[in-house]
Amino acid sequence: MIGNVEHASFQEYYNFFRLDCLKHGVETFKKDNECHEIRLSKVLQYVRDTFKFIYPSFYQHILDEIPSIKYRLDLHHQQKLQYIQRLTQKSRSNFTKAVSMALPFAIEKRLAAYNIVGRVDCIYKASDGSIIAEDLKSHATRFDSLIHQDSHKIQLTAYAVLLEREYQLPVNSARILYTKDLTYENFKISKKDKIRVLEMKDELQSILAEGLPPIIDDPLKCKHCYKRNLCKKIADDNATIPTEYISLDGDQN
Repeated sequence: MIGNVEHASFQEYYNFFRLDCLKHGVETFKKDNECHEIRLSKVLQYVRDTFKFIYPSFYQHILDEIPSIKYRLDLHHQQKLQYIQRLTQKSRSNFTKAVSMALPFAIEKRLAAYNIVGRVDCIYKASDGSIIAEDLKSHATRFDSLIHQDSHKIQLTAYAVLLEREYQLPVNSARILYTKDLTYENFKISKKDKIRVLEMKDELQSILAEGLPPIIDDPLKCKHCYKRNLCKKIADDNATIPTEYISLDGDQN
């Protein structure tokens, strides 16, 4: 529940921040502290108004979390603004390009291809013309992020495959923003990773297509399997027609 609140807060803030940057141009560096306070007020009011009806039983808990969200958005605003300044000063990117690299050009983008459906939290442009998928995570501790690291990589790789199909641009990296401490975890995504995630999809699709096997007579054989209703034979089967990953020019192995 708090994760949904944090997602909404950060994403709404990104939307307002990007619009202000594109409206004011380089003047953003001079006047953005004032604009930030206005944006922040709008975002926090949106959270109060929206989640009062979505989670009425937990509304007080949400209100108690707002000071923490405000504090982190204050810090995150400075992170983003400083990044835009570095891009315009050191790499000589024009302001609009710097904004597209520091702030997402698409949010909550729904994608579908290869019989996979996903919704990417944030999509950024990279300096080399590729695009970057970003997922927001609100894990309470970094230990939670560590134990889920493999699944995070698979999730981001699936997003990469979908984004390449949607935009016809390479996706060679992705990242996670941990909203509790405002740190990033970056992942390199290779062609091999993308092929593997489609193979995994085929395996799962095969299981679903076959249905569950009959229950065996001797339950002791599967006593310690927490998914004992699934048959290993079906899990090992491949789909009849494997899904082929279609690589884009410039993709990296």
